[in-house]
Amino acid sequence: MQFLRTNQAIMYGATVLRVWLGYLWLISGIDKIMHGFSAHKFINMAIKNPVQGLHGEQFPWFTTFLKITTANGTQTKLYSCIVPWAEILVGLGLIIGLFTLIAAFGGLIMNFVFIFAGTISSNPLFIIAEMLILVIGSSASRLGLDYWVLSWLHRHLLSKSRPYEPYEPHF
Repeated sequence: MQFLRTNQAIMYGATVLRVWLGYLWLISGIDKIMHGFSAHKFINMAIKNPVQGLHGEQFPWFTTFLKITTANGTQTKLYSCIVPWAEILVGLGLIIGLFTLIAAFGGLIMNFVFIFAGTISSNPLFIIAEMLILVIGSSASRLGLDYWVLSWLHRHLLSKSRPYEPYEPHF
């Protein structure tokens, strides 16, 4: 595991993987916004035709979640807004390497949600790429803004070298 986080070749490979995956997420989100994405049909298909396995419905909890959060598939506008913007944010985070692990985890969650809803498409490939980025850790974003931003945040916000000074209002 340490080898994945310290090897320079792995770092460069992870950077290429991160930027490639970010580009795909970004393009997907922009395409949805430009062409008026609506999650209505997708959500209603997931409710009416849930994923089936050998013993019936595979993810009944997910179908129930969709029914509750969309009023049985009638109120899907929130998802129609959230999905493209989440894809854009994940894409930008991965491309520029800012909060990379958070972006990869967010993409991973979205991919699993899409699979729970019954869409396979490129989700398994994305899941593998996101898992690799998460396993490689901070080395995947060393050639990105995380290197500077997280260092700054750690020095200025998480540093214990500064003594605690309680706020005293001046009247």
